[in-house]
Amino acid sequence: MEFNLVDDDWLPVVFTDGSTGEVSLREVLVRAHEVRSLALDMSSQVPPVVRLLLAIMHRALAGPADEKQWQTWWDKAAFDELEINSYLDEYRSRFGLFDGQAPFMQGGGLQALNGKTKTAALLVPHVASGNNVPLFSAERDARPDALSPAQAARWLLHAHAWDTAAIKTGAVGDDKAKAGKTTGNPVGALGQLGVIMPMGPTLWHTLMCNLLPTEAAAGGDLPVWERPPLTGQWAERMPKGRLELYTWAARRIRLIPEPDAEVPGGVAVRQVVVCGGDRIALSTGQELRGWMSSEPHSAWKRSENLERKRKFPLVYWPVRHRVERQLWRGLAPLLARAELPSTAAAKDAPTLRGPAVLAQLGTRERLSALKGMPLRVLAVGFEYGNQSAVIDEAYGDELPLPIAVLSAQDDDWRNAVLDVVAAAEGAVRALAYMAENLAVASGCRRSEEGLLAGHRERARETAYAELDAPFRRWLASLTDDADPDEALDRWAHEVQQIIRSQARELLASTSPAAFHGQASGEGDDAQVMDAFLAEIFFHRALHKALRELFDTDTDGPDDDPTDLEHPE
Repeated sequence: MEFNLVDDDWLPVVFTDGSTGEVSLREVLVRAHEVRSLALDMSSQVPPVVRLLLAIMHRALAGPADEKQWQTWWDKAAFDELEINSYLDEYRSRFGLFDGQAPFMQGGGLQALNGKTKTAALLVPHVASGNNVPLFSAERDARPDALSPAQAARWLLHAHAWDTAAIKTGAVGDDKAKAGKTTGNPVGALGQLGVIMPMGPTLWHTLMCNLLPTEAAAGGDLPVWERPPLTGQWAERMPKGRLELYTWAARRIRLIPEPDAEVPGGVAVRQVVVCGGDRIALSTGQELRGWMSSEPHSAWKRSENLERKRKFPLVYWPVRHRVERQLWRGLAPLLARAELPSTAAAKDAPTLRGPAVLAQLGTRERLSALKGMPLRVLAVGFEYGNQSAVIDEAYGDELPLPIAVLSAQDDDWRNAVLDVVAAAEGAVRALAYMAENLAVASGCRRSEEGLLAGHRERARETAYAELDAPFRRWLASLTDDADPDEALDRWAHEVQQIIRSQARELLASTSPAAFHGQASGEGDDAQVMDAFLAEIFFHRALHKALRELFDTDTDGPDDDPTDLEHPE
């Protein structure tokens, strides 16, 4: 049974003319400028597939060595077909999905020590398998739907990127296995990251935005298909560089094909072997630093705890996405500078370091090339539970990405965007505490923190839901020739209008008892809280949160911060 990713169709795409189809590796790269987007099964498949394509492009085109070479490629507006075909032809045998000796990103002839196989559901996070039982899964791993070769290839990449941690079946040939198992397996290569990836109007633009200057492979930085075939043995080590990291074999896997006339192509995958694979060495500060230097698709936060534990002066750890929060509410790590400070300057090193792939877009060459182009940033991640052995939540979000915000030469737009996020947080905080004060005015005691927290959180959730679409529209409207001060003023007025509307709804729904008030506190701290006082506090807090954004040429907020708006 043969299925080769180079020439067989396995990548679903949407073309620029609106048509859809499945294409091979060869076709998707040669026609990347005609592909609007990848149409994969889940957004979490996008990063491993894009990183696979990037690794191929880096090797096929031998670069880019610097921004000058990147500019040369950009001016061509398409990838060199001859170079792509020549490279893929040279390594075509290593892309055979069911090859007997060196199947793509698998161990040839891999067998579990117990001689058993598991269902292909083990590769698919939303299908029940073993301990990973999604709450609303309609399938059980006793007889899951068969995977076509194309589906199996996509979920194979996904498993290397995001597979759960903990105990894995021991493989024949794994001298580290004990009692038929390997323990201490970390999550997949991307599982510890909050993945950030810029996306362009076509796949060609997306790949060009993610192609970073890369050193020649003299140091051994090679993708997995240019290395010796995978076996049951694995190692804990540092990747040689970015290309090895893009194609990291975090598991030892074997797809087991079987004839099936009901599946397109006549081949199905129902059984697999999944064992422990290579682990990125993160035991020392030097290894953590090397990981950060190689990994461009994550933001980083300084960890004083790890600095003490690893006895290293400067250690950063990836910033994970928070499933309860929209991406725009956590823009600070994304927009932070990405330069890696020296250990000598550790005392003054910044708390946050942005993704290298976004920082590269802020260079003079790329700002000029991308000017006016509608870019987006894709954010993907998983929240694991029970010692990372199960997946609790998946995270996926997209946000407009005005290129001016990333400028390495000018911080005006960067600061403006961070200011509006901070102002929105302040405005929502003002509303949340108004909800708390109204609850107190209605009879809730200050000591009942659980109840008060519930009132605050409901107000926050509603407010952020109302602000979400307006913020995305505002961010998308930031053009290179726009005025930052005018944009700040416009956002401040919109936030003011939305949050005040939410405050009016809170007042309209509050208990009549709140307008009579309730005493809280004792002795000198005693205070009568009523709806009128709650509203005064709200308007003052809202005014304070937004005042820095209003254009100094205007009158600022359109009324006095203590003006009251009561329901009839």
